[in-house]
Amino acid sequence: VLTANINTYLESKKDLDPPIWGSKIRFYPYSYHKRTVCMRVELYGCRWTDGIVSYSMPQGDKRGSNWEFYDFGYDGHWDGDELKHGLGQLIDGKFGHDDFKTDFYNDGQTWVGWKNDTRQNKPIDIKFEFDKVREFSAVHIFCNNQFTKDVQVFSHAKVMFSVGGKRFKGEPITYEYMEDRIFENARNISIKLHHRVGRFVKIQLHFAAKWLLVSEITFDSVVAHGNFTVESEPTTIPSVKGHSGDRHHEHKIEIPVPNKINEPAYLTIIVIGLAFIILLLGGVIYLIIHRFRNRKFFRSPNSSNMGFPGDTLPHLQPESVLGMSEKGSSIEAYGVTEIEDYRRSHGTLKSSLRSTLPLPHPGHMNENNEYQEPYQALKYAPYYSYSSVVMEMQDVMPNSIKKCPIQQIDAYDYAVPEPGTLPLLGSDNTLPMTRSRVSSISLKGQQRGSSRNSHSEGKRSPTQQEALTALKKRLEDTQLVEFPRHRLRMLSKLSEGAFGTVYIAEADGIAEYSSSMSIGTRLVAIKFLGEDATEKEKKDFYRDVRILAALEDSNIARVLGICSQEEPICVVMEYLDHGDLCQFLKTHVAAENNSNLPYGVKSLSFNCLLYMGAQIASGMRYLESLNFVHRDLATRNCLIGKGYQIKICDFGTYNEVYINDYYKVDGNTPLPIRWMAWESVYQARYTTKSDVWAFAVTLWEILSLCRRPPYDSLPDPEVMENLAHMHCDDGQYMYLPRPTASKDIYDLMLECWRRKDIERPSFREIHIFLQRKNLGYAPT
Repeated sequence: VLTANINTYLESKKDLDPPIWGSKIRFYPYSYHKRTVCMRVELYGCRWTDGIVSYSMPQGDKRGSNWEFYDFGYDGHWDGDELKHGLGQLIDGKFGHDDFKTDFYNDGQTWVGWKNDTRQNKPIDIKFEFDKVREFSAVHIFCNNQFTKDVQVFSHAKVMFSVGGKRFKGEPITYEYMEDRIFENARNISIKLHHRVGRFVKIQLHFAAKWLLVSEITFDSVVAHGNFTVESEPTTIPSVKGHSGDRHHEHKIEIPVPNKINEPAYLTIIVIGLAFIILLLGGVIYLIIHRFRNRKFFRSPNSSNMGFPGDTLPHLQPESVLGMSEKGSSIEAYGVTEIEDYRRSHGTLKSSLRSTLPLPHPGHMNENNEYQEPYQALKYAPYYSYSSVVMEMQDVMPNSIKKCPIQQIDAYDYAVPEPGTLPLLGSDNTLPMTRSRVSSISLKGQQRGSSRNSHSEGKRSPTQQEALTALKKRLEDTQLVEFPRHRLRMLSKLSEGAFGTVYIAEADGIAEYSSSMSIGTRLVAIKFLGEDATEKEKKDFYRDVRILAALEDSNIARVLGICSQEEPICVVMEYLDHGDLCQFLKTHVAAENNSNLPYGVKSLSFNCLLYMGAQIASGMRYLESLNFVHRDLATRNCLIGKGYQIKICDFGTYNEVYINDYYKVDGNTPLPIRWMAWESVYQARYTTKSDVWAFAVTLWEILSLCRRPPYDSLPDPEVMENLAHMHCDDGQYMYLPRPTASKDIYDLMLECWRRKDIERPSFREIHIFLQRKNLGYAPT
């Protein structure tokens, strides 16, 4: 009740304490006597931007006979012990004193308190409703800590979010408070909410002492943009209409399970039935395993009937088998056996083993002895391609993507795989045995058993079928996360080409890969689609982004989100702190050759360089298992972060810094000929084996610290002529010189540059070899 003025010539000013929140306010004149009232009201206030519509919680408790810690300013419904759909002291902007008695005696009524004893140690639930779906960055809770009076800050808090307000799905944010029994001053407890989204927020406060007193709760939030779906209700079971004619209602009911079965016959029937079901399941599992072992899953189109030459590899010493040899004869096997195989190898190999690759399926060949299904190119990730395996996944694509036929740009067509390519999956559903896997190996007088057998007994890597099954599952489950564009701050342009523009940006609160949690601000790469893109190009863009989003290896730059609400459309991808690997290496020197370095000069050890190379091999091994071809593997397309973490990308392809790394063959699309295999240049044939060639050049760059480009003494036409020597097989091809590395590392490079792609090692073998060369190393 507001007291009016007595003198009609003077106004009566009143401060509203606590303040009133509302969109409409009615002033109703009141008088003891009937009279005509002339009233003028001027209301002064400010716009309420916090967005809180109401909060609901248990009403406070009474402490003894003197103090009532009730929410006296609450304007909603007071239903028993619950306050619902109103606002009160928790958001009135008035903060309590350190001593709660001072507020009470001064009639401040600023603390709302709850007693632990009356609530059986259950937490206090406070549910806030907001005007719109909002994006929350923090919540601040002002608490009393007068522990000598049995009052303390909560022990821990949980914060949950919901769009509909009935179901709070998702992992709650949990905050643990460190107990303070030294200072009794009241304090603000701030909890970061990591840009979680919702229209309802529930806060659970757990007791740390007998009493919990809260004076104020405020949120840092902004209105969220985008489409948000209300959480679905749990499945309900309809109750059965009774004989009394009660109305039919749907609610959750528990189906009672009898504690005791009176009839022994029922128990016998159940036991026999369970035994029969177990036997039936055992038979089904046996049949599945038997069929699994005798079938070929996802047969690669790269099978061939070409056998290896009759000669076997030279006998290697045990050090060479383990990939640790620093001297001796040329090595042809790299990482060919697992460590467990070597430890268990005590058998005798009676004869040299030879490998014959299976014949290609007749249905996969045409009149020209070429496979009918070419590799497909990702239009908006131009230096990736994928095999027909991904085309089998069209059933998990959205309808809008299914209807759009996958086409190729002439400049980026992939040639049909050459007959005779090594199959990616062998007949036993494991990675195929290369020549080095089945050659006889001497171990100081003892000979090993078949490496295939020992490999099957030991720990093995995922097969191609397993990797493809996982990719299919990822495509089914992957949802492109919409990220608000206003939380991106562009820093610099990275590259610009026919497929769009790439920027380096800061993303505020973007979630980590495959997680709903964020770590604040981080660097990202933004790929924009041109503003004049057609609907078909947009569909192609979505398709390519969806496929790239399914790649989950930690050494691949992965998709974090997409901005599709406004034009131009863009995709947000991982980027690392130190930028591309090429520029990073140029700022360092080799530690082995510089024992007395001046202050401030950064150095890298040989083991650290091998550690980087092993990570690149690991990422390419993952792409190889999926039959993905990168086509532009180089240090400029690798990112490096903290702890020398490496991620493979394609951001350097159209970077102006590396324009001289590309040469326009016949005036067409610029190609990185200094990194390309001869068959890619002269036959337009791209396979995982051509990526192996490029990896060896990349490893040469790393060991040379990118001080000079490959074949720096040759102009581009002479580089083409040099590749022509390999194409013609005239023995005049000039290899890159040996970098500062051990002989077996350079032998690995020479293996990767063999003319016949089937004789080059796989990324699996390369990765195992580099890991063994670097056993025991950990970055500091």
